[in-house]
Amino acid sequence: MKLQRFATWLLGSAVLIIGSLIAATTYVYFSLHTLTDVQRQVQQYQYSVDRLVILKNELLLNRDEVSVQALHRQIDSHIAAQLSNPFNAQTHAQSALITETQQALEEYIAHLNTLVSLLTRMGLTEDKGLRQHFRAQAHKLQELAEEQNNFILNNEVLELRRREKDYLMRFDDQYLAQHRQHYDAILTLIERQQLGNSASRILKSYGQNFAEVVALFNRIGVHGDEGIRRTLRQQESRIEDLLQRLDIQYTQTQIDDALLAITATLVVVVLVAVVLLAFLQLLSMRVNDSLTRLHRQIRQVMDEEDFSSRTGLDGRDEIGRLGQDIDQLFAFIEELLERLANAQNKLVEEAKLASLGSMVSGFAHELNTPIGVAITSQSLLKDQFSLLKTDFSTGKLKKHTLSALIDNAEQSLALLENNLNRSASLIDTFKMMAAQNQYDKEGLFNVRTTVSHIMTSLQSEFDSAVAIYHIDIDEQLEIISSPAALTHIITCCVRNCLMHGKTSGRTLEVGIRVKEQNSALHVFIEDNGPGIEESLLSKAFEPFITTKRHEGGTGLGLAIVYNLVRSNLDGQITLHNLPQRGLSVHVTFTPKSIQRG
Repeated sequence: MKLQRFATWLLGSAVLIIGSLIAATTYVYFSLHTLTDVQRQVQQYQYSVDRLVILKNELLLNRDEVSVQALHRQIDSHIAAQLSNPFNAQTHAQSALITETQQALEEYIAHLNTLVSLLTRMGLTEDKGLRQHFRAQAHKLQELAEEQNNFILNNEVLELRRREKDYLMRFDDQYLAQHRQHYDAILTLIERQQLGNSASRILKSYGQNFAEVVALFNRIGVHGDEGIRRTLRQQESRIEDLLQRLDIQYTQTQIDDALLAITATLVVVVLVAVVLLAFLQLLSMRVNDSLTRLHRQIRQVMDEEDFSSRTGLDGRDEIGRLGQDIDQLFAFIEELLERLANAQNKLVEEAKLASLGSMVSGFAHELNTPIGVAITSQSLLKDQFSLLKTDFSTGKLKKHTLSALIDNAEQSLALLENNLNRSASLIDTFKMMAAQNQYDKEGLFNVRTTVSHIMTSLQSEFDSAVAIYHIDIDEQLEIISSPAALTHIITCCVRNCLMHGKTSGRTLEVGIRVKEQNSALHVFIEDNGPGIEESLLSKAFEPFITTKRHEGGTGLGLAIVYNLVRSNLDGQITLHNLPQRGLSVHVTFTPKSIQRG
């Protein structure tokens, strides 16, 4: 059976299933339309109640005319919404629940109006209501004390006002008790000093007004669980619960109808799915055989890396055409691999020639300078001795001439010696790069002992550079590898640190760490010098790359190290700048054996 026929069956089944789902969805949509309207109406009621709660809290917090007006507007808006959009009950239970909800809302609004009237009676600001009255009486007491120059009375009135404000701000009973103490003290002071009936009446009027304000606060509720505030909170919870119950009743009724429609749709979908699965099983059995053969052939090619084998599928269906395409792909890959191997061999030869040419050219360039200086020094020395010979033979030789000749000869000989030694050193280094078979001998050795010997041999160079070193290596660590190669690698890297890591005003520190991880050895040679420029990190292992050419650097040290690590130790080497300051050389290789002595 062709895959095209399968696609036709699949498309037909999909159309049937989608049609059934569309019919069921349409039925469910109309069934739930009423539920959506009821839920929207419940949400509007809930929003209206939430808005009333918010405005009530703002009124209790701000106690101003703006909050009162906003609360009245919301109450009027809520009543208008109830009249214009009443609930439509479908059952007796829903009707009873709607009536109970509306009654709860009416009671809640009545308590809100009571709260507004109490706050208005008390005074929304200090210059209104009862608060304005006792505030005016307190001012009269202060004026009376100032007229009579009565410092004690004035001080007690001030303390009375402070406790008054403390209580009205914090509603703490201790401030109310302190307020009462100052009130009694003022009353006693008035009677003792015989300040008159006027002062007594003013104080008593103040006390009555303040006591009424305190009573109003207690009736309203100083805290949320007291007075009218507690009643309002209880009614808010009751209204929320009634609205949730109303929403659940309407939802359950409509969900029952929707479930009936969904069940019928699922039955149709299951029947279609059973028929489709039976067809898919038949098709799968026929396709699976061809795919198994194809998979087995591809796996064989992957395991044996032999692209000359073929799948052998020659059918006219889609699987057969896929097998033929894979055979053509194998043939093309086989041809590409052959061409790639030829190109790779050619590139390797060209790279070898280019590397040799670059090395020889660089070596010739480096060798040309010291040899040129040596020839110049020899030529100057020859001319000076020719002049000496002429003066001596003619009898014109003088002491100062001989002295100058000796000085020039000493300088020329020193230049000649230094540059010839540099030439010899370059030639030895070049020979070392070209002949690395001397590092192929392997043996068992202690890593810390070997590194300690290396650093001891370099002690004089550390003393000259005013540098120190430290070693962090396990004393029991022993490996089977090439000690000569490792010795030369560490020596070259340490000498590079001594040459390039020196900075003025700072002692150079060189550290050597060795650790074992996953059967591999990690060697770190680090210093606290200035590091290396980022642009040179990728070129550091190329021959004749150096920043200290004027100080005798040849640029061959790291190139030799790189060749030793890759060729003799079969490892890896990387350079990177440390986060704080300095450079780290990281050498990684796998010895033939790692032991603990």
